[in-house]
Amino acid sequence: MKTKTIVIALFSALVLFTGCEKDSSETQQGSLEIRCVNPITSNIKDNSQILKVKSRLSNSQLVGDTTETIMISMKIGIGDVWVSQDEVKVGEPDNLTWVKLTKKTNTELKLFEDYTFPATEIPVGTYKSIKITLKNNYYRVLQLSSDPTVIYEILGTMGSSSDPCDPNDESWARVNYFSTDGNHYLIDGEFKMAAPGEKVGGFTIQSDKKAILTWRLGAGATETCTNYIIDTNGNREWDCGIDHIDIECPPSVQQMWDFVVEYEQ
Repeated sequence: MKTKTIVIALFSALVLFTGCEKDSSETQQGSLEIRCVNPITSNIKDNSQILKVKSRLSNSQLVGDTTETIMISMKIGIGDVWVSQDEVKVGEPDNLTWVKLTKKTNTELKLFEDYTFPATEIPVGTYKSIKITLKNNYYRVLQLSSDPTVIYEILGTMGSSSDPCDPNDESWARVNYFSTDGNHYLIDGEFKMAAPGEKVGGFTIQSDKKAILTWRLGAGATETCTNYIIDTNGNREWDCGIDHIDIECPPSVQQMWDFVVEYEQ
């Protein structure tokens, strides 16, 4: 009887110890900070040039039937950001467990490089997927090739470049699901591949340490694309859904964006 009591006591202690170990592991946290980087503007050594560009944003008159410009940034609306230790896979539903990083949904349009996502504590582990919501409307920020002092804000949508635009549109585009094999959309309840090159490698959150995830416009390319604005109706103004843009990119520009991780020492 005494032996049986000792065995039960040892077993209970083992269960209790195992439970404590599990609880301790589950509550361990590190932090994740996301930085939005635009290599085109970050390569400008004189920061006053960037400020001048931001202060000149306008819808200037086009210079002809074809206006040659270079793209220097985007004004977009990043709503919310989540991460997951699960992996988005083509053909499967969104049954992933998501950890939200943003405290409040943003509804403003800002230059990509002006976004900051301060460090947020999340459970330790290896994360393989990122979910991001974007406003449907966005603006290309273009610089006239023949006169860098002229800046254009060209309205567009996250859909087709030929879609009509409404500057008052407050709708959201399809949610972007970035994972190890690319960027996905959720269509008819299943993940479909949208851009296989826009990947995020797995990154590990360690206890009491900070990981920094850099979200890079142009996937880190320091060269930019030439945007030829075609003024179809000849009114020398950009008319979304009527006029169109032909884009010519150098070989170094392969994707719209990517993610790179580093760890704070």
